[in-house]
Amino acid sequence: MNSSFKIYNCVELWHRETSLPSIPTFSQSLDKILGHDGVQLCTVTELLGLPGSGKTQICIQLCASVQIPNSLGGLEAEALYIDTNTHFTPCRFKDIVVASLLKCQSVLSFPTVINEEDALKKLHYVNAFGIEKFCAFIYGLRRFVEEHSNIRLIVIDSIAFPFKEGISPGQRTGLLFRLMADLQRLAMEKQIAVVLTNEMSTRVGLSTGSVVGSLGDAWAHRCNKRVLLSVASHSSERLALSLKSNTAYNNVARFKITQEGIRDVE
Repeated sequence: MNSSFKIYNCVELWHRETSLPSIPTFSQSLDKILGHDGVQLCTVTELLGLPGSGKTQICIQLCASVQIPNSLGGLEAEALYIDTNTHFTPCRFKDIVVASLLKCQSVLSFPTVINEEDALKKLHYVNAFGIEKFCAFIYGLRRFVEEHSNIRLIVIDSIAFPFKEGISPGQRTGLLFRLMADLQRLAMEKQIAVVLTNEMSTRVGLSTGSVVGSLGDAWAHRCNKRVLLSVASHSSERLALSLKSNTAYNNVARFKITQEGIRDVE
């Protein structure tokens, strides 16, 4: 047997999986859909939905939540936001990160000083508009993460947008799968949570069309978890349906988007 292979038993795997920290969303209902207590490190999570369903808002909330202090069980870490479609707004992130840290402060038994500038510096942002720029950055991603060793969350918003034009379906599939393999390896080795947003497209059938996630059926198997987001009857409320998960398959969560970020529906 090749000595380079590490053989685990199921107990070791169980302890390893359940001991990994998670990044919460401040909505317990949504956290249970995403994982045990939010988005778990070493996993790749895909958020699907139509515009306005809350994909970017959840991503921004996670970028704020990754800064939760160690004293509250948080990671006290940093995030990287790869924006491929100008979805990110600094003002929105500032609102959410300040509200999140104030909420943490109210729980702590000792006073802490919130430095907005320090909080903003813990989010690294890159605009990767266009397939050439996006691929170039992804290929250099490992070096960036090694230079910023406290990064525990990588967001790509969205994974589909760079591949909309200028590439054939076959080329797109091959390139995406290579990039995904690199992302999964990086997530495991560096203990990082990766969150991707994906758009919806219309699949034309024999008699009608159906709205499905972009990038095709094969792509659907590449992520550890897939969550479909939609707008509920009340415009401030959203629904999250677990499409792929080893813990919450087909479960549904209700949450709302507020000025302070993601919250539970009361």
